[in-house]
Amino acid sequence: MQLNIIPLNQTDRYLIYRPLVRLAFIGNKKMADICERIAQGEVDKEDPNYTKALDFLRSVHFMQEDPPPPPSKTQGEFRPILAVLLMTNRCQLRCIYCYADAGEVPEQDLDAKVGQAAIDIVHENAQQTGAKYFEVSFHGGGEPTLTWEAIKDCTAYARGKPLPARITLTSNGVWSPTQCTWIMENLDGVSLSMDGRQGTQDQQRPFLSGIGSFEIVWRNIQAMDAQGFDYALRLTATAPFENFPKEIEYLCQETACQHFHVEPTFHIQRGMHGDPLPGDGKAFVGAFLEGVNIAEAAGRSLMYSGGRLGLVTDTFCTAPFQALIVNPLGQLVTCYELAGRDHPMNAISVVGSLTPSEMTLDKDQRHRLHGLIAARRDACQDCFCYWSCAGDCYVRALPGPEADVRVRGERCEINRGITLGLLLRQIARGNGVWYAPLNTEVNPANSQGTRILL
Repeated sequence: MQLNIIPLNQTDRYLIYRPLVRLAFIGNKKMADICERIAQGEVDKEDPNYTKALDFLRSVHFMQEDPPPPPSKTQGEFRPILAVLLMTNRCQLRCIYCYADAGEVPEQDLDAKVGQAAIDIVHENAQQTGAKYFEVSFHGGGEPTLTWEAIKDCTAYARGKPLPARITLTSNGVWSPTQCTWIMENLDGVSLSMDGRQGTQDQQRPFLSGIGSFEIVWRNIQAMDAQGFDYALRLTATAPFENFPKEIEYLCQETACQHFHVEPTFHIQRGMHGDPLPGDGKAFVGAFLEGVNIAEAAGRSLMYSGGRLGLVTDTFCTAPFQALIVNPLGQLVTCYELAGRDHPMNAISVVGSLTPSEMTLDKDQRHRLHGLIAARRDACQDCFCYWSCAGDCYVRALPGPEADVRVRGERCEINRGITLGLLLRQIARGNGVWYAPLNTEVNPANSQGTRILL
């Protein structure tokens, strides 16, 4: 039985959490001790506290055995049905936090023929594995739509395959009206990077000229809303994080977007991920949880990659395992961020190459990377986020390819803080108990008060 006992800040209050059962409640020290002894198979059945607690524990499904973990996403032959095409490192914007330093490095565009070769591979894999469709995602360390003709060519090529294709775009939203119309008519969805109110967007995501990008991006958001097109907004939050909930409130009021995704950035700088200062993590946790309340009150959802309550998985991301990701150099990489030569994780993350006629896969390199990811997760076994965070994103969690996988940084504290906050909110919503069997959908919601047990 996998069990986490998490002390709370209040005196004699513990969060009792079984992640595989998706069960959590709050109890005192006696209850926590009884649950721990049950988990270890050492309970004294003559203990009056045990007798007192037993009916309750049975009623909330605590006494059931752990279900088997879901099938591993890290094992098996490399047979991806998703092609991620990192189209270019060029960009019209100069976002103040751009990890790729897009637009400031020698220009590189993906050859459309290489993109079509990737589509051939994932379509064939989908046919051979019995999948009902395959996927193509236009992404990149720059703005994919700057390779406009290549995107149109690859889209037409994918649509011409016998199996249906789900085709999506990750973009900064700087499109002409003609491009916006084409996107809505030809693609299945868009993840649009946009940071909120005009002052925030213009300050954080300006054009090279320094002019703000809000007006043109907002025009395209309004066009998608008018057509009921499927899109999500991806926000980057910067300090002071207390301002972030205002961005979510504004977007809920002024757009029809249903899904928001936020990631924090620290020490504003281009070309790398900055480390947070003391207190930054806690501030972001509080702002995120407030943002969740606002989004849910408006019938929307807000997510953060490291806080995935209810998810039971053995990997943070399937990209290193079952995605065919090709960058503008024709390299096969294991993360969407590796769009060129200079990324510090290139040494362990470039696993092959693709030309219009041939794919070369370095199986030994993939094995080394997978071993590092597995070692990172193994070092997390005592963490209550073990099954949801699953070791976190290796590119963000490790400061370099030679880093000690046991090192825990501020991002771990953020992941734990958000997961704990979401757990407490679900317990409050359930009048003291959160129970969500694996066949039910988890949707954290705001409520008031908790019931303390025993």
